Amino acid sequence: MSEFIHIHQNRGQARTLFLLHGTGGDEHDLIPLVEPVSESYNIVGLRGNVSEGGMPRFFARLGMGVFDMASIEAETDKLAAFLSRWYAEHDTDARSATFVGYSNGANMILATMFRHPTVIANAALLHSMLPFEPPQLNLMSKRFLVTSGERDPLMPPGEVQRVIAVLQAGGADVDAFAHPGGHELTHTEQAALLEFLG
Repeated sequence: MSEFIHIHQNRGQARTLFLLHGTGGDEHDLIPLVEPVSESYNIVGLRGNVSEGGMPRFFARLGMGVFDMASIEAETDKLAAFLSRWYAEHDTDARSATFVGYSNGANMILATMFRHPTVIANAALLHSMLPFEPPQLNLMSKRFLVTSGERDPLMPPGEVQRVIAVLQAGGADVDAFAHPGGHELTHTEQAALLEFLG
């Protein structure tokens, strides 16, 4: 379990939340976001392995919105291996896990699922972009929430719609939520997330 610095709050639940922060965050960042439903889940917060000017990320980038594909391949392989071992050691599986990722963390979830589809079945993608053009995937029985800000300066125009379209094309069940602001997380966005997590 050495590939990722992480925290594990074992609450004896059948379901587990895996939390992946945005650029500059850490393994604790998203816990307050899910706190209202946290008693229903075990919690695993992950810290990205890559440093950008001292700020943790889950994979490197060459510029704003330009991702390092070699880094994506290496880091998604590490996350898939981490998750496979986690499921085996905790007698659980991807169906009982839900992922919550913000920005770079959401992109990491997408990239990992595109390359290793069996380790992720349910995810909330907060302000995500397509990390690369994915292969044609069978996403039947997978469930996603995709959230965004309508005036997000960090997102290319139409990017959220591309994410949703790719997931739906694979047969996934996709809920979408947009707020009128930018890249920040809002209370209404949190409410949509909590409803998704049930």
